Order: sequence, then structure tokens, then C-alpha cells
Amino acid sequence: MKHWFHRAPTPPRVRREPRVVPRPDAMPRFGRMASALPSGARDGLRPYVPPPGVRGAGALAMDRALSGVHDWAGMGLGDGDGAFGDALGFVGYPLLAQMMQRAEFRKPVEVIAREATREWVRITTPETDTPDDALVARMAQLRAEMRRLRVREVLRRQVIHALGFGLGHVWPDMGQALSSVGQGTPLVIGPNGIARGAIRRFLNVEPLWTTPDSYNADMPLRPDYFCPRAWWVQGTLVDASRLFSMVPFEVSDIFKPAFNFGGPSLTQMLRTYVHNFLRTRQSVSDLVSNFATKVLKTDMAGAMGDGDGTGPAQVDTDSLTGRVEAMNAYQSNHGTFVIDRTHEDFDIVATPLSGLSELQAQSQEFMASIPGIPLVKLFGIQPAGLNASSDGEIRVFYDEITAFQEAHVAPVLDRMFRMVQLHLWGEVDPRLDFAFVPLWQMDDAQRADIDHARARIDALRAAAGVAPTKGHS
Repeated sequence: MKHWFHRAPTPPRVRREPRVVPRPDAMPRFGRMASALPSGARDGLRPYVPPPGVRGAGALAMDRALSGVHDWAGMGLGDGDGAFGDALGFVGYPLLAQMMQRAEFRKPVEVIAREATREWVRITTPETDTPDDALVARMAQLRAEMRRLRVREVLRRQVIHALGFGLGHVWPDMGQALSSVGQGTPLVIGPNGIARGAIRRFLNVEPLWTTPDSYNADMPLRPDYFCPRAWWVQGTLVDASRLFSMVPFEVSDIFKPAFNFGGPSLTQMLRTYVHNFLRTRQSVSDLVSNFATKVLKTDMAGAMGDGDGTGPAQVDTDSLTGRVEAMNAYQSNHGTFVIDRTHEDFDIVATPLSGLSELQAQSQEFMASIPGIPLVKLFGIQPAGLNASSDGEIRVFYDEITAFQEAHVAPVLDRMFRMVQLHLWGEVDPRLDFAFVPLWQMDDAQRADIDHARARIDALRAAAGVAPTKGHS
């Protein structure tokens, strides 16, 4: 014991940083780094795990490279109290599907999807050419076939999936076998890839039933870097060319595996604002229901007894609570309170209700600001005040929808547009194209003013010996 008290102090231990040695036969990189990352970062970088049965037999294990990059990225994400506390990571398709059942999440998605396909498209030809009868007949046939294949409805549902889940797929049914052999071959949109009468239908596939099989994660200079080459669809391997995908909000490459190669959904981005609104709405409702507090000023000494005479005086709780319950029973406007004239008094303390409507309206405006939808479109709330109008906000919203159409709807529609032509005629007519019909439409008075102005211009041009402008005569 003497020597134990006088032994030499132990030198401090030098903390060594663990070395990460990647192994070719190891599990995916997200799993290897799991023990070294905080819980929030682990959840944010963990790859998406599909339901049982989505990945078929022989599925490849990806993400064997770049483990050091994701270790470094994970260390910089925080411990879950910051970014991932706000649900910036992927929250999962079951939760997103549940959120879509609530009107506050569903309505913005439905409004954008409906507006993006409401006026639809018109089939166009070059302005320098005058369509002949054969071309006019082809345009009518193309419109009828797109209507039969429900292209407009399919794209509307794809926008709902893309905004609601972060990813939307459209699959063309070409008659091939529903197996990995029939669906695993690339789809060539050309005369040698699509025969006449080959298209049976276009089908929406929810992202829940899909997951990538393989992708290039080694060389960023290759065009297929972090682009799936094939997808598993409920156990069937489908070539990536056979799934027309839409991702409105793309994420960084390091997060693509975690988001199932989609992106954050509009519902997920609205989550914080919707919860704030629901909390504010409930608080306002509770305050309106209990804005007044009744105060009974009574003689508390008279409600006290001496107990057994040895201890301090005690409150007669039965008498006091009975008195309060009696007053609560007559709290309506038809009741009458009876109080002691000498020892009691009664008062009401009311909470001011002014400003509650502004607080609730402000929380609604926050919900509308994220999707950029005017209040009159999203909630049916008209602007208040003299000469107040929503025309300016609606025109800005229509500009946003036009940009959304060109960025996300047009790439998918272009492939379907060419496929339908091959399906009808075995070729793609270079004279045919499509254009989205503008959402902002003129009323009859505005059209009459424009026609009148054009007529005056044509009359002046005719008097000057100049041919009238094309389309004005």
C-alpha cells in the first residue's frame, strides 16, 4: 500500500485518430463510416433502403468508393440539433405519403401540378411554313393519340409524385415482357427502336417501388457520374432509358443515394412552416376559447381550519373547490353568480384578442411563400384594402409555372411527343413541335382592343403600300 501511494504518475495518453482503410469487399461506404459519425449526420448520409422485394436477386452493392469524402462530409453535418433537426435529410416515403394526407401539404402540390397542365400544349409548325392538308391531318391525329394515351393526365400525376416525394417516374408500356430480360434492354427513341403501334400506355410509378441498381461513382468527368444505369422496380431490372424521371429539386451528389436519387420534396420543405401554422392556429383557437379568466376574491382565512390544533392552519380544499365548481357551472350568460357581500368579490381578467388574426395570417403567408403560390390561389383569400388586386401576384406565379414547365415537364414531354409520332407513323416529323399555352389569358375586351389596334396598323400599312403583317389580315 505504501508503494502504491508513491508510485510514479502515469504519462498522459496520446489520442490517435482512427485510420479509415477502405476494403474492396466491405459494405457500402455509408455503413463503414456509421460508427464514426454523429447520429444526425449518419441519418443524412445513410443510403435509401427500399422495401423488401424492390431489389431483385443479384443486385449490386454500390458506394464502395469515396469513403473518405463521405467521412469528411459527415463530420461537417453536425449532431442533429441543427440541419437535420429541421429535417433537411431524407425523411422517407412512408412519412411523406402520410404528410400528403394533410391539406396543408397536399394543396400546394395539387395547385402546381394542376396549373402546369391546365392550359396544356399546342402543336406548332415553323412560322415560315404554311401547313398543308397532310400536315394538318397529322397534327389532328397526333393530338387525338396523345389524348387517348392520357399524356396530360400522366404528366400531371408525375408532377404530384415529383413534388410530393421528390421523384416521379413515367414508364412506357411497349409490350415487352415484364421481366428483367424484357425491360433490361435500352429503349431507343427512333425508327429502329419503336415500331408502329408499339405503345400501349404510359404509366406512373411511385418512387417507393423503385431504387437504382448501378451508377458510376468513380469518375466525375464521365457523363454517367451519379446517374443510375438501371432501376429495380419491384424486383424487375428496368433500364434507365425506360423510366422518364422528374426531380424538381436536385441535391448534391453526396446526398443522392440517401434520397433514392431524387431530391427533397415540396412537402418536406414545407414541413417546418406547416407545423408552425398548425401550432399558431391551435394556440389562437385555445386563446379564443379561454380568453377570459374568472377571479374570485374571497376570505381565504375563513376557508382555513386549525387541523388538529398542533400544526399550521390548513385550507379546507373541499369547500374551496366546491365554491369554484359552483361558479363554473353558472359561467354562461344565462347564469347568476351569488357571492358574499362582505367577504367576496368577483372579477374577470380578459386577454386582448387584437392581433391574433394578423399572427395567423402571417403564418399562412409563410406557407404560401415557399411554393410561391398567391394566397388567392392557395387559400382563396382575397387581398384587403381599397383597389387591392392579386393580378400582379398571379402573373408572377404564372411566370414561375412557365419556368417549371420548361425545366421539368418539357424534357419528359419531348420524349413522349417523339415516341407517339414513331408509334403513329414510324418516323418523327421534323416540322412538328409543341409549345405550352400561356396561363395568362386576355379577356374579350382586351382582345377587342388589340384587334382594333391591329386593324388600324394594317390600314396605315395598306395606305403606305406596305403588305400587312402576317397574322393580322
